[in-house]
Amino acid sequence: MKELWREVSKVGRALWYADKQYCALCGAEKGPICMTCRIKYLRSDLRRCGRCGKLVQSEKLYCLDCAAGRGPKQLDQVTAWGHYSGELKEFIKTVKFKAQPRLIREIARPFSDWAISQLPAVDGMVAVPMYKTRLAERGFNQAEVIASALHWELGLPILPGVDRIEPRASQVLLSRQERLHNLKGIFVVRQPEYYQGRTVWIIDDVTTTGATFEAVAEVLRESGVRAIYGLCLAAGLEKKLVPLSD
Repeated sequence: MKELWREVSKVGRALWYADKQYCALCGAEKGPICMTCRIKYLRSDLRRCGRCGKLVQSEKLYCLDCAAGRGPKQLDQVTAWGHYSGELKEFIKTVKFKAQPRLIREIARPFSDWAISQLPAVDGMVAVPMYKTRLAERGFNQAEVIASALHWELGLPILPGVDRIEPRASQVLLSRQERLHNLKGIFVVRQPEYYQGRTVWIIDDVTTTGATFEAVAEVLRESGVRAIYGLCLAAGLEKKLVPLSD
């Protein structure tokens, strides 16, 4: 199925954009992602915690919290393209807070190629939804933009009917367990029978504790989804296991 995705994506690539000559993250030549940014931010030398997506040492399966049973439990796997720091962090913030969603297409090809090398083929994708007032303020949902880029590259369907029905305050200062509790009950699947027996990727831009992925995964599981994988652009780094500075 992965080979079929690659073939389908060729048409979309030709129509959407030409090959980029400069790195989308730092502006250096030899894009779309230069070797320096690959080494510093994509960190292929590190493993991603299977539960929350945090970057850990290559010999570890889970971060310390998830190994102790304190992480998300509804996902089969979570993976992040890179470490949320430096130029990758600034790229994501520019997309979100400076209203530049079109920048996502500059990284669509390498991100998509990486995604299908890390996750099993599925029936479709669910973009983490935004609450209606936040969506109106920003004008776009960055998770939907990322899902659209993956759709163009891979031909993977975007599945409808998952909504956010309540706003919540920022989670920046909350602990992992507080975030998991804070997001309880804010997502709903409008037509659960549509998801019965399906397999999905949940798409977001950044994960820190995996709490948002977990909250969406929980309602999908209740709707009969068979396998759930979280995919995002960037995650944090388990500093106790990988003692690196941002």
